[in-house]
Amino acid sequence: MHSRKVVLTLTVALVALLAFGSMAFAESRIVLKPKVDAFAYFVDTSPSMSQSYGSTGNPKIIAGLNALKRLNNVVPELGYDSALYAMPDFATYAPKSIFSRSAMAKGLASVPSDLPFFQSTPMGEGFEDLDNAVQNWQGKFAVIFVSDGLSNSGRSPIRVVSDMAKKYGDRFCLHVISVADTAKGKSNLKRMASLTPCGVYVDATALADKAVLDKFAQDVFYTQEEELIVEVIEEVVITPVVPVQEKIVFRNFNFGFDKYQITDEMVPALTEAAALLDEFPNLKVLVGGHTDSSGSEAYNQGLSERRARAVADWLAANGVAPERLQVKGYGELNPKYDNKTKEGRKLNRRVEIDVED
Repeated sequence: MHSRKVVLTLTVALVALLAFGSMAFAESRIVLKPKVDAFAYFVDTSPSMSQSYGSTGNPKIIAGLNALKRLNNVVPELGYDSALYAMPDFATYAPKSIFSRSAMAKGLASVPSDLPFFQSTPMGEGFEDLDNAVQNWQGKFAVIFVSDGLSNSGRSPIRVVSDMAKKYGDRFCLHVISVADTAKGKSNLKRMASLTPCGVYVDATALADKAVLDKFAQDVFYTQEEELIVEVIEEVVITPVVPVQEKIVFRNFNFGFDKYQITDEMVPALTEAAALLDEFPNLKVLVGGHTDSSGSEAYNQGLSERRARAVADWLAANGVAPERLQVKGYGELNPKYDNKTKEGRKLNRRVEIDVED
């Protein structure tokens, strides 16, 4: 899985760095990072899916496929693998390959909507077949299941999904797009989604709302992280003047909840920062620590100071003169992201390095 790193932001705005006219410019951007290495759309094509769904006037299978097509249109192409399967008679409509929206759209168009009326619904067996299909997948993977939650024969799907959750651990996320119109169907689907700690449940009709659709896509497929590009331009006074450009990109990373210790995954970014500071020995910086809004303000103030001190101590231990480093904790007072969301709180647990005026 793609490793996640703690936020290290180096802010340099039009600061003269060298006597020969070097200047540094900083520009931040939001980049998308995949949450999973692979995913599968899994569509229920059992007889009950031919029944009308709520006020849509469409059969459940049509409503479910339409929701899945809307989702597919907003899934970013980030290099993960994808596949498209259907149950209860397990069928493959898009084999596992690098995700392409257009290729997956063709697979979705091939899923049958004219369903048999007389057939049992062994949903548990469908998930057993799915387990066989994904058992050799590497890294983290997600399954997006479209169903009305009704099963009338064979093993309990809840039991099968529970076994899969134990088998794959935190590598496996089951998400549900529901076209359930019975209390039992909704209960089954919500229970199945809850069996994996990352599972998300949503009603198919809700995905007609663009905000809900975008949130579901982000919950399932990707995170938004801030990257800062520091561009150093050195102007050498020679005729003609030749600008020399160097770009240094720092990846974002975050401290864990209530954590301030430096972890191995932070070291590459910190090493880059130390190297840049070594290149410009006269540069003095402010190391600022931040927290999310969990806990009391007083506790968060101390935690932010410990985070900033941990980064400053690491830099000092790796060649940066301590007198070049000012340490300050901001507590929870300067959030960059929404503390009401899990992802926002994670991104707010950060340390920033800023050039002093």
